[in-house]
Order: sequence, then C-alpha cells, then structure tokens
Amino acid sequence: MQNAPLVVLIDGSCALCNRTAAWLARRNQAGGMIFATNRGEPARIAGEPPGGDPDTIVVWDGSRRLVRSAAVLALLRGLGGGWRLLAWVAGLCPAVLRDHCYNQVARRRHLFTGPETCKRLSPHDLAE
Repeated sequence: MQNAPLVVLIDGSCALCNRTAAWLARRNQAGGMIFATNRGEPARIAGEPPGGDPDTIVVWDGSRRLVRSAAVLALLRGLGGGWRLLAWVAGLCPAVLRDHCYNQVARRRHLFTGPETCKRLSPHDLAE
C-alpha cells in the first residue's frame, strides 16, 4: 500500500480523459488517487509546464513523474485486486510497445466522444 495518493493530471477538455478519470474515481475506494486538470493550480504546484501537457496523462507518484503507459500501469496498480494483476501482465510488454499503443489512442481521443469539461468528476474527486 502506498503512503501518498497518486496525483492524476488529465486533459480537462477531453471527454475520454474525463470518463476514464470518472471510472477510476468510482473504483478509488481507498482514496489513493487525487484528480486534477493538467492546466490547474495543482498541476502548476507539481511543476508541470504552463498550459499542462495535453498529449498525455501525467501521474505524480511522490516525486516521480509518470506519463503514458507507465502512468496507466501505476493507476491500475493503485486500484488493487485484479487490476494490479492486469498491470503486472501489461508491464511484461516492452515500454516502447505499450507507449505506441497509448499514443495511438491519445492521438485519436477527441474522435471517440468529442470535447467535454470535467463534469463527470465530483468536486470530492477533483482537486481544483
């Protein structure tokens, strides 16, 4: 079990990102994740560039900045249970292959559902 919660920075104008964060928040029973937009005050405090990093999800695990598939694996591990096992199995794939798959989805994320604001996350889940 981790000591500090994972700080999850998402693209606040991406519907896929927001739906994924809402899905994670519903399963975040232990409170191990805090969600924020990549352009907000928490992102600035964490050291993100002005305007955030719109091309990837960013997860701060303590002082470690994780992006792309490494961030997704950290989130799955944070959920525990079968998700931790899935993260372990996916971690067996080379990072280059995992990141390539991540980049293909990220490149097309606005085509899946269109833009949306962070309205799927409750104020309790969204640190702004």
